[in-house]
This record gives sequence, structure tokens and C-alpha cells, in this order.
Amino acid sequence: MAADRLRFREAPRADVRFSGSPGTRSVTVSTRTNLTDPVDVGVEHRNVQVRYGLSNTLSTEGRRRS
Repeated sequence: MAADRLRFREAPRADVRFSGSPGTRSVTVSTRTNLTDPVDVGVEHRNVQVRYGLSNTLSTEGRRRS
């Protein structure tokens, strides 16, 4: 996500959850440019960039082949 200008009227609520079968592995990575963590409410942030990556690996152990 990118924005020239960004201002929060209230603090955002973000939640990330992973569910699934045992044996799965998930990794998330996020990077922010010109955006504090947590964000500053009421402050105008300029030239903002947020990058988010998700990687998931599924295990084939214990699975039957058809």
C-alpha cells in the first residue's frame, strides 16, 4: 500500500490469525516506510509505504495419495 498523505482519526485495530491443520507453517513479514508502529493518531504521515508478505508451507506427511 502506498500513499502520498495518510492520517488516522483513531488507532486502527488489526488482527492476523492463522488456522488449519497441524503441520502447516506460516510466516508473515511487514515493513513500513514513514509510518510509526503503532501509528500516531491525528498526525499526517507523508510518502507512506507498507509492504506485507505471507508465506505458507503445507506438509504432505500423513496424507494419502489418491
